[in-house]
Amino acid sequence: MDENRPFQWQRHPQAERFLLKLLEEAQQANPAIRALEEGLSTTSSTRLFDWLDHFILEGSGELQTRLEALDFIPQHQAQLTLFLHRDSTLPAVITRPGKEEPAGIALRVDSIAHFLQCNGLQGEIRGEPLAPLRRCCATPDCHWALYAVERRGGKGYLPTTIMPYSQAQYLESQEQWQTIRRTAPTPAEEKQLLSSLVDTAEHLIETLGRDTAAHVICQAERGYWMARNRVARIQKMRQDILGMGWANHDHHTFRSSRRHFAKLVEFFSLLGFERRERFYAGKEAGWGAQVMENRDAGLSLFLDVDLAPEEVALDFSTQGLEEREELGTVGLWCGLHGDSILAAGMHHLAANCLFELLPQDLHRYQTDFMAPFSDFDYLKQSFSRGEIWEVAPSRVQALVERRAITPAKAEQFLSKGVIGSHLENIQRREGYKGFNKNNVNLIIRGTDPRRYQQ
Repeated sequence: MDENRPFQWQRHPQAERFLLKLLEEAQQANPAIRALEEGLSTTSSTRLFDWLDHFILEGSGELQTRLEALDFIPQHQAQLTLFLHRDSTLPAVITRPGKEEPAGIALRVDSIAHFLQCNGLQGEIRGEPLAPLRRCCATPDCHWALYAVERRGGKGYLPTTIMPYSQAQYLESQEQWQTIRRTAPTPAEEKQLLSSLVDTAEHLIETLGRDTAAHVICQAERGYWMARNRVARIQKMRQDILGMGWANHDHHTFRSSRRHFAKLVEFFSLLGFERRERFYAGKEAGWGAQVMENRDAGLSLFLDVDLAPEEVALDFSTQGLEEREELGTVGLWCGLHGDSILAAGMHHLAANCLFELLPQDLHRYQTDFMAPFSDFDYLKQSFSRGEIWEVAPSRVQALVERRAITPAKAEQFLSKGVIGSHLENIQRREGYKGFNKNNVNLIIRGTDPRRYQQ
């Protein structure tokens, strides 16, 4: 993927309408699908379509012609033909040569067993426990069946029956990342700590494979972020009532100091993330971001960093950035809390939800959302009101000494805490995969600790 070319993500309304019509047929034919659609809306403020991994249909020449006309690209895997819409968020379509399995919809969930238990369903789970890909037909006797899919970096559509690693190796790797040291007292030791994280990631890749290692690390980072964010815990609980987990994640956002940014990009590149579009927010915001994606693992990242106006033409994702006296929103956040990949954890996770419904439903839990920073038919985004974290006096004092904050701000931060993390409510339509630079710029400025109003 050429990250230097302009990204002009397209909308695909016709393709989405075609898939929505298929989903409507499935709901009419299968009461379990219909009940799940209703339950997801009322219980978790989410839409069934946003949990779809793929459709399973009986193949025909007419169907293939229709899918290709809608820009689905055919690929072959064993006895299956896959139709992938590569430049969108739309689910895949699988066609099968015979009728050994019913047509249906497949949902992506964190745990099939949990999904079955929570919804009173039964079915044979195919694929070894903790494998890259597992699959289950939960309503095999219906004309339109309901399937559940579990992915741990598995990019295919056939369950993994020969494990590339043992279950013990998977659990040991998971523990290894969850128990990494995240804090270091000096910049020099932080640099050493980052190098040790790279070494740990390389070990996970050697043990599990690149994409499963990426899955393990991102899953652990979600857990660390969730432990420090009340809204995230509430929404995860709501989604777990129906056994879904965080399989509706859209992107993971990490903030970085300038001195560590190139190393952060290198770290995620090692895990199979490719650079997509870059953002530069302009002189006032002093901020830039690199979007990265591991398509095979189904993971996307938004990496934030302070930028100077003269650096707009640089490939700041690979060129080292020197520290600046002036700190922007991201630099100050990292100065107060640490880099996301180190002490602070993720700034936020974006989850696909029903945009207007989520704030209404979470208001019952004394949770509010900030004003939307994207409000288009095809892309809506807003942040939950920021989680307030305590900050270490040593970090605050260091920022005062470098004149990044005033003594008055330092006293405020120490007595009242500082904005830390968010849950992002995101709603995509028409398969739109991109972001809007100007609107993201608004929320970056709006979450500056010096401006943020609690």
